[in-house]
Amino acid sequence: MKLKITLLLFAFISILNINAQTVKIGATTYGTITEAITAAADGDIIEITGIHTEPISISKSITLRGTDPTTDIIQAAATEIKDGSGARVISLAPTVNTDILTITIENLGIRHGNFNANGGGINADKIMGLLTLNNLIFKNNYTTTNGGALGIAGSNVNITNCTFQNNTATFDGGAIIAAPNNNGGNGIDSAINIKQSLIDSNNGRNGGGIYINGNKTFGDAYKINISIENSTISNNNATSASSATGGGAIWSKGSTWTGDSNNTGNVTLSLVHTTVYNNTHVALIKSGINFTADPAGSKTNFSAYNSIIVAADDLTRKVFLNFSNTNTTDVKNSIIGGIDGAIPTVISDAANNNITGKEATYAGLTGALTSEGGKTQVLAITEGSSGDDFCTATVPFSLPNVDQRGATREGTPDAGAFEVGGVLSTIKNDFVNMVVYPNPAKNVVSVKGVSNLQSLELFSILGKKIKSVKNSNTLQLEGLSKGIYMLTIKNDVSSLTKKIIIE
Repeated sequence: MKLKITLLLFAFISILNINAQTVKIGATTYGTITEAITAAADGDIIEITGIHTEPISISKSITLRGTDPTTDIIQAAATEIKDGSGARVISLAPTVNTDILTITIENLGIRHGNFNANGGGINADKIMGLLTLNNLIFKNNYTTTNGGALGIAGSNVNITNCTFQNNTATFDGGAIIAAPNNNGGNGIDSAINIKQSLIDSNNGRNGGGIYINGNKTFGDAYKINISIENSTISNNNATSASSATGGGAIWSKGSTWTGDSNNTGNVTLSLVHTTVYNNTHVALIKSGINFTADPAGSKTNFSAYNSIIVAADDLTRKVFLNFSNTNTTDVKNSIIGGIDGAIPTVISDAANNNITGKEATYAGLTGALTSEGGKTQVLAITEGSSGDDFCTATVPFSLPNVDQRGATREGTPDAGAFEVGGVLSTIKNDFVNMVVYPNPAKNVVSVKGVSNLQSLELFSILGKKIKSVKNSNTLQLEGLSKGIYMLTIKNDVSSLTKKIIIE
């Protein structure tokens, strides 16, 4: 099987669009992002291009939207500093704790946070509607406390196509801390969904990648559910001493849910088509996922499906520690490395198609992150390896039909976040009915069949932007020279580029 990529562009064409620094709501331009936020009404979209050195705060239901997270960046400082003396990049919280906010941040870089409280890059406090983080790059953020890149407290958050890389927490959760919040009795059960994302090379005292805190006393009136799907957690490091908790990849600390008299834990963690690889701690048995409970008996509800959970090629580095602190509800179709302590029956049951005591090479992991066509880098597996077509046991729900990149899953899916032979297409579902007409064109070109069309942008064959129009399906072409051009069509979630000819 070979990777198939459907492209609408010539492979040699690269469109380079270096944006000026702009902030807009519709046709109105603002000098800073903060000015735009102050002027914004609920539901407004703030469009951002270029690099902005500006810590910001949001207490409205609005959208921050860039075009490319490698070029459109919000940063707390011009350079990276790690001493906690600076600012967080973005703070999200309601003006009144009972307010219900819905906030979207997409297509932006978030960097150089240097703060003395949770969430060096972004902190979401009591966002009880929904926070959507899409196509963001969190890089080089720091906090003296927890959650180097992202802090989540008492909030609902969808994280999709995001990269968390080289973030640091002096305390716990090198990339992310997530916890419920009692909010004076006005809190919510939190749902955190992480999809098609990369959490790589972050450092925290415990929970090098992620720290899930049941939040005894302050959050235990509510539950928190963390779902990780089609994502990679790799090369993270828990920096604590060998006697400490560790959890190079994830530390999950359950608390007792006070809404139940049965000593039920308030933390649920689920992995689906997730690759956990080469995370570390000085105590080798604490290198992977560690479960603890406060108070004792407050078990994390844990499940894993179609996943690869290994510690490179060293079985002395354990990928699971303390299953005694989990209520392991289901594990199927998973390739697992070394386990410290007793193995739950649900893992060892042959009908569930799991295998333990295996190394990365057995699973087919190449060990190097590569760009394979999606928004985030992946750990590919090799064709014909044990991870290829591994997932033969039936799972009790509908699995995603694409992998971390957005490539299609085959009939018998592979284990982990990457699908060997998956078909990757630049044609998004939003554009399957799109028609560009006339083409060839003379004075005008139009587009139909695109939902929520936002803009049309015309580029020369060398990548120079010629002209654009917003909120219109028609672009005027008068006065342009004959030849081949590239037309980029954008809606509210994605974009597509088509070749057009002007006669």
